[in-house]
Amino acid sequence: MAHSTTVVDLELLLAKSPRAALLPELQTRPVSELAETEHGAAILNWARKAPETTTIPETTYTRYRQFRRMGARAPYEGPYFKKRQLLAQEVMAAWLGNDDSRIDRLNDLIWSICEETTWVAPAHEKNVWTIDLFSAETAVNLAHVLELLGDRLPEEVRDRVRAEIKSRIMDLYLEHGSEYWWAAGRNNWTGVCAGSIGQTFLLLEDDVERQAQALALVLEQLERFIEHAFEEDGGCLEGIGYWNYGLIHYVGFAEMLRARTNGAIDLLSHEKLRAIAQYPMTVAMGPHVYASFADSHEHSAVRPFLAARLAERTGAVGLRGMIGGTTSWRLTTVLRNLTWWDGKPGAMPPLESVFLPVSGIARLVDESGGVALVLAAKAGHNGEPHNHNDVGSFILRVGEQTYLCDPGGGLYNKDYFGPKRYENVFANSYGHSVPRIGGQLQAPGAERRGTMERLEENSIRITFHGAYNVPGLEEAARVITVHNGRATLEDVFRFRGDGLEIEEAFITWRNVEVDGSAARVITGDGVLEIRAEQGTFAAERLEDACEANQKSGVLTRLTVNYPPSPKITARFTITFHPAK
Repeated sequence: MAHSTTVVDLELLLAKSPRAALLPELQTRPVSELAETEHGAAILNWARKAPETTTIPETTYTRYRQFRRMGARAPYEGPYFKKRQLLAQEVMAAWLGNDDSRIDRLNDLIWSICEETTWVAPAHEKNVWTIDLFSAETAVNLAHVLELLGDRLPEEVRDRVRAEIKSRIMDLYLEHGSEYWWAAGRNNWTGVCAGSIGQTFLLLEDDVERQAQALALVLEQLERFIEHAFEEDGGCLEGIGYWNYGLIHYVGFAEMLRARTNGAIDLLSHEKLRAIAQYPMTVAMGPHVYASFADSHEHSAVRPFLAARLAERTGAVGLRGMIGGTTSWRLTTVLRNLTWWDGKPGAMPPLESVFLPVSGIARLVDESGGVALVLAAKAGHNGEPHNHNDVGSFILRVGEQTYLCDPGGGLYNKDYFGPKRYENVFANSYGHSVPRIGGQLQAPGAERRGTMERLEENSIRITFHGAYNVPGLEEAARVITVHNGRATLEDVFRFRGDGLEIEEAFITWRNVEVDGSAARVITGDGVLEIRAEQGTFAAERLEDACEANQKSGVLTRLTVNYPPSPKITARFTITFHPAK
């Protein structure tokens, strides 16, 4: 069954199926045994470190309105998430550690969250019926608190939680569920919001008719999520971080619904899930290192429970070798890391060349030089979720160091998600390894796109003139080849008339030196030399931009300029020299 399942079908199915354990994994092992596993002991140790004397973080009006006044998210979101992390710790200390001394503190945290005027983050505030990522997650985490602790909590606390979730989430969803912008399924929001809401209705809604109405809508939205938020080849254009985020609640809901319907509805049997599950293995560039396209970050990991369940259900066993930490501010994540994962990480899957033609993503790998040279490149378009104007951009890593980078996400604030987004070098093409043409950066919009074709095993061609709004530009094409321990890059530009100036660019977080036609990117492991067939390198440190985006390092932009001509060919040879 999928999104075509009607409310009537669901109502009949739910009515005839006895309410099975919604968390069946808790029935298979005693809690005391879970606490004695290696990862269970680590989780319990983390939980018990919640400081009992710490004042509950205050989510005040002044902090909430600081976003409207200054565009800053951290003043309110900092205490908001800290409070929820303390909740997760206290719940696990009480439940996993069987420690009733934590209950008073836990009651105070729950009551404080219920006292918040809104669970919606100020950056997401739209109207009185808004449901955003964090309000939906607050609801599903509180619902799990009730499921785990039951009558160990006072009745008035349990009643308050149910009442707040009903008015803030469940009633609003039944009235406005099809009106939310995230219902369209275009990005991670749908997986998070619909997946969280679906779990909440399964856990808390006693009225079968209301539950069926909500679940029918959730199923429609999650079907759109799988269809639209992921490309047909499984690619997630938002990057690895949002791949994780969108799927943790989708998979959590899918397995809870499968339990509730005795297997009649099994979302993880969707054929496309097999390709989606392979995505982290496509963009990995080393252990816990990923291509940082869009608003991704270079260092990440797959959630243990997500890796374990997708490996089991889709055959993507390599995910078990990409697992990260077990703790989180999300109680649901900590709980499933404990119960779905056996605590045993797998081996990191080998890095091989791979090509996703629909997503426009390629990874080229060469180990003939004695150390792995891994290059990730993208085509795509400039209207992607969490978009950067980066058609034709690439990342180059050698061994354990990234030499040429995609800088990843900028500072999340009001401007970054507003009309000024592309004034930020972390989102515009000035901060990526793509050229300026006639002084112009790439233009935003889904119509500004490129194409990628695979020429041979380790060679690709990206056509990207469509990413620029430059009159007279007829062609811009980039060929990247990785072979014999080096990479080569050849860009060809064709114009009508006399042509325009080209400025080629390479972006790095590392120390550099320039010497005529050569630029050197330097780490303790060696030197990456970029040699231009023609032209002279210059280096620009983007200190102000990095400081404004609260980065600990400084980006350097290496450039070579070419004078106007009807046809310009720029060739570069990129060679790694290991430290002696």
